[in-house]
Amino acid sequence: MKTTYRKHILTSAAALVMTALVSCDEVSQNDRYILGEPVKAERGVLLEDFTGQACINCPDAHKVIEQLEEQYGADKLIAVSIHCGGFGLSTSRTDFNSGRIGLMAEEGNAIMEAYGIKSFPMGVINMGSPMVYDLWPTEVRNAIKVETDVNIDLDAAYVPDSRDGENGYFGTIDIKAEVKSCINRIADIQFWIIENGIVASQRSTSGTIDDYVHNNVFRAQVFDGLRGSQISLAAGFPNETAGSIANRWTDKEHWVPENISVVAFVSDNSGVLQVVRKDLCPDDTETGEEEQS
Repeated sequence: MKTTYRKHILTSAAALVMTALVSCDEVSQNDRYILGEPVKAERGVLLEDFTGQACINCPDAHKVIEQLEEQYGADKLIAVSIHCGGFGLSTSRTDFNSGRIGLMAEEGNAIMEAYGIKSFPMGVINMGSPMVYDLWPTEVRNAIKVETDVNIDLDAAYVPDSRDGENGYFGTIDIKAEVKSCINRIADIQFWIIENGIVASQRSTSGTIDDYVHNNVFRAQVFDGLRGSQISLAAGFPNETAGSIANRWTDKEHWVPENISVVAFVSDNSGVLQVVRKDLCPDDTETGEEEQS
């Protein structure tokens, strides 16, 4: 399979059906999660957070993610917030001049449909069954204790373009992963682009927050399909997979390389075997001035 990125396109009819089905689930204060005792993190756990800027209860789910990241570390609990469905604001509606920024990409809607998500906020852990956010801590705790024989060595870098400067970043994100397994197996690998620190509106139970800081925002995927590109793993021998995607700097999307991370995960029919996250630009690397909104 090619390593170039191809955008998913949803039909208008499918989008309308999903909009009609979604609802914003409420969880009472008495049903809130309780964090358990710390456990040793044996592996990475992928938490797909299905969210939207118009979902008033989604900020509560984001708080659960923040506490789980604090408990286990963001290198072990790897959250990806996928803006989608009837509560999402499409990137096509972005108007930087007026300060309106949409975070919903069509790729995110395709992932939502693959899981059959119909209410928000909702989460999927290690490609399992969708669940409400008060159940996430227990499921993450159980998943993070499961040992895995799969290891991913991930490398990602931003390759600047001659046009880079005050008016944006037009380079390329190059990604390479070396995967090792202790047994022979056929699996799939996917690369996702996520971004932190995006200031945009968010509805909440107390009203609209104009300067809400969105983290772990799903921006794009490198390979087609939910699971990505198939790979063959021979016991003890590394498998190398590479991919690239153009950094998006348009009138609808501004990806800031300093805020970008790459998530790589390997999966099979049992779910996610391993997941890792790599910041595109380490703290000691700069690409220029930060995005001005």
